Amino acid sequence: MHLDECIFVTKELRKSKMMANRSLSTEELSKPRTRRDVLKLGGSLAASTFAVPTILSACDTKNATPKTLQVYWNTGHMFDAYASVTQQFEKDHPGWKVNVEPYQWTDMRAKILANFAAKKVPDLVEEPGGWVQEFGLAGNILSLQSYLHASGKQMGFPNDWQANTVTRNSINGQVYGIQLHLTCVLLFYNKDLLAKAGIKQPPTTWSEFLAAAQELTHDNVYGCGVNANVWPWLMQNGVQYYDPANNVVPMTTPETYEALQFQADLVHKYKVSPTPTSLTDASTTQPLFSAQRVAMFLTGPWDIKPILTSSPNLHWDIAQALTKKVQATSTAGTSLFIPKGAKNPEMAWELLQRYVALDTEIAVSKEARMPMPRKSWAASPQIQTLNRIAPFAQGLSYAQSSSGELDRTGHSGAIGTLFTNAFEDIIYRSRPVPETMQQFVASANKLLKK
Repeated sequence: MHLDECIFVTKELRKSKMMANRSLSTEELSKPRTRRDVLKLGGSLAASTFAVPTILSACDTKNATPKTLQVYWNTGHMFDAYASVTQQFEKDHPGWKVNVEPYQWTDMRAKILANFAAKKVPDLVEEPGGWVQEFGLAGNILSLQSYLHASGKQMGFPNDWQANTVTRNSINGQVYGIQLHLTCVLLFYNKDLLAKAGIKQPPTTWSEFLAAAQELTHDNVYGCGVNANVWPWLMQNGVQYYDPANNVVPMTTPETYEALQFQADLVHKYKVSPTPTSLTDASTTQPLFSAQRVAMFLTGPWDIKPILTSSPNLHWDIAQALTKKVQATSTAGTSLFIPKGAKNPEMAWELLQRYVALDTEIAVSKEARMPMPRKSWAASPQIQTLNRIAPFAQGLSYAQSSSGELDRTGHSGAIGTLFTNAFEDIIYRSRPVPETMQQFVASANKLLKK
């Protein structure tokens, strides 16, 4: 028997026993009773007396196997504040265990696709952006409308969420995901290294960035670190990921080639950046920055906590996005969804609400300086005075989604994988940019025509 059912039944039995005992007043006991009355009374008492220990025995939590709520989470977001939410959830639901499995995004994508194919899915998933639309259009995740109808007002949805986060997680008027984080990519720089090189201000343009990186590269220190955050560079040069009017990926332009070649040249031509260890995990440059082996790199708030933890005495700061044709950067942020076929969707929904609650958002921001999607979060005095949050509040005022239009096609995940493969060919194998991008665009547009 399920533990919740056991508790309910036990309470009812105890209530019945109390009622039975209360009914045995002195007056009633003094009444003459037939043999049938005595047998009936004895049976009632026996049932109420012996049923409780019998049920309690069946509900022995020490020997019961806990029910498991399966959650997929990003490795970079395993914050203590979320662990506390998980632990409290388990305390509030005896007999339940929340199993949080951490994955890098590429590994998680492979895992969830295999889960969909096998029709054996987790209960709750954190996604990097774009999966809600892709998997929702494919019929692989639950619409959250019925849950929001029941408890949306209580949790402040949608009015307390930034409007674009609601739109991006909706398909045909139905909400399929709830925004968890709302971030953007900015320039992190080492203040001491820049000062030592005589650089008074962080760079604001590509030419200034290159000049600073060259000046900073010496004595086993690299001026910058190329990483997975390629989209700010492309957007700063006016590159468009998707053309909805013609339903094509239009990335065979001089601006595209220039932005990608600039990244490759930082590594191979100018040698001001080490070869990145990964172009799928945006956090791999942070250890080099913390160790003062890299002076500048583009990243988001997910790297703030690791820097503060590993190098508490490091003098560093955050600057706004660079400018080429325009000042631009990519907005990012994760969302939560419940797969269709989840064994425990109601419990997953309750846990989801706890993860996106305002007090949880504030706790995570204090711990990791992670920006959040709630309007009440931005208005909170605790957040307005929080160190290192202000640059992202400014950056989010002009940041844009690189894949917002593409997400609505349902192909952004697959096309994103193709793009990552192309970028890896350019950086790791030094393949010619125009040829590589022409092949990528041909494959991407083939998917869009399906």
